[in-house]
Amino acid sequence: MKQQLVDQVIEHLKSVIASGKYGIGAKLPAEHQLVEELGVGRSTLREAIRVLAYNGMLEVRQGDGTYVRALPADGEPLANRLRRARVGEIQEVRQALELEIVKLAAKRYRKKDLQQMRRHLKERHEALIQKDIPAVLDADISFHCAVAEASGNKVLADLYRTFELSLRGALETLWEGADSNPKVTEELHYRLVEAIAARDAAQAVTAASALLNRHSKSLSAALP
Repeated sequence: MKQQLVDQVIEHLKSVIASGKYGIGAKLPAEHQLVEELGVGRSTLREAIRVLAYNGMLEVRQGDGTYVRALPADGEPLANRLRRARVGEIQEVRQALELEIVKLAAKRYRKKDLQQMRRHLKERHEALIQKDIPAVLDADISFHCAVAEASGNKVLADLYRTFELSLRGALETLWEGADSNPKVTEELHYRLVEAIAARDAAQAVTAASALLNRHSKSLSAALP
């Protein structure tokens, strides 16, 4: 249900921008105004804006607001098509991407990439303690996207980010409806970072494979 609302908000914002009401460089109304106007929750609006930001249509400036960066492109964006795809199919492609990404990250990462990964893991840990599942998912996605950035391949990083966002709704179901054993999953995340830091591509693939297998099993248990 929530994902349907997110899709509706995305389509509404795209339509409004395409109509010319907000041109390139224009600032969107404040969050509370959009929430009231659209009749949706803040988390739904934020997720829709996050998707459009990753697609390059919007730009979120922390402490300032959200701005139009580009007009809607002709044709259906990949992210929209993925939201209509089967979760299992998305997860299979994500697995193939991630295993290649961690190998490249172990070979190519820079110091700042490692700092980003560790910062997001810290955020994830703190959110787990607070049992703030949306914050855990935000930090988790940010972490894996940081690993993708460390691969040094921008196309691969963009593709991976799109798959991560498309899986977000299913990941929420995973947390709510399956025994995901977060302590084990957290340990695997730390093992992945340390393998990358050691430039040990084989161990990075082993840790990533273990994480992906846990996700796949949990998704199978949680989703019809």
